[in-house]
Amino acid sequence: KQWYQRRVAITAGNLMDAISFVLGDKTSNLRVRSLKDLIHGAVVGKAAANRAYVTAVYQESNGDEIHFTRTIIGNGSEYRIDGKVLSPQEYQAKLESLGILIKAKNFLVFQGAVESIAMKTPKERTDLFEQISRSDELKEEYDRLKEEMNKAQEDTNFSYHKRKGIAAEKREARAEKEEADKFQNLTKDLNDTRLEFQLFKLFHTDRKINGLKDELASINKQLLSENRKKDKVEGQLKNKKSEIAKIQREQQVLEKNVKTKEVELNLKRPKYIKKKEKSTDCDSALIPLL
Repeated sequence: KQWYQRRVAITAGNLMDAISFVLGDKTSNLRVRSLKDLIHGAVVGKAAANRAYVTAVYQESNGDEIHFTRTIIGNGSEYRIDGKVLSPQEYQAKLESLGILIKAKNFLVFQGAVESIAMKTPKERTDLFEQISRSDELKEEYDRLKEEMNKAQEDTNFSYHKRKGIAAEKREARAEKEEADKFQNLTKDLNDTRLEFQLFKLFHTDRKINGLKDELASINKQLLSENRKKDKVEGQLKNKKSEIAKIQREQQVLEKNVKTKEVELNLKRPKYIKKKEKSTDCDSALIPLL
């Protein structure tokens, strides 16, 4: 790669201004108030022309050349590449595609620049290096991305802790579910055991009821037999009562007759005694006769 300037009889400072100018540097960096002051004699009011231009030729490795031209027109400038007029942005984009970064000042060293760099503080030199490497152009993007990174880190930390919390909650929920399942299984086993016990009781109660029914039927059968016997005995008793009543009536009649006879006997007893005494007297009288 080669650079050369097609201009004659200029000083080193003018050469630096010319190179900076053709590469699109700002007016404030060219030691003049306006671009027309760069025209020879314009500073003293005797401009040699009303326009001027600088052309820089970039030679590629295959030998092809690219012509960069910047022309002063009034207080402005015109940009051309190989004779084609372009916007300042397109002009700078082409230079940047070739690695020429005028804003970074990564190849032009102006007078006093070395001493100025040596006197800078570490922070200022860092800023200069960032300017030369053009990383300062990415500062806003870097800060934005850093903020996004920090936010993403915070979100990641939050998500991580949230995931840990969720994992802990899942473990707790799993443990609770296992405990609940265990409780449900135990409850089911208890209910099944209770049901089995109740069925066992019901089975034996049913058997007992059937046994009691059979026993009751036997007792009822015996009771029926006893009732029949009772009825028979009651009938016999009734007959006996009737007979007893008849006998009692007959007895009463006999007792009445006995009493009547006793009354009659008592009435006849004095007569009997008298007759007996008389008979005794007769017998006593008859004994000597015998």
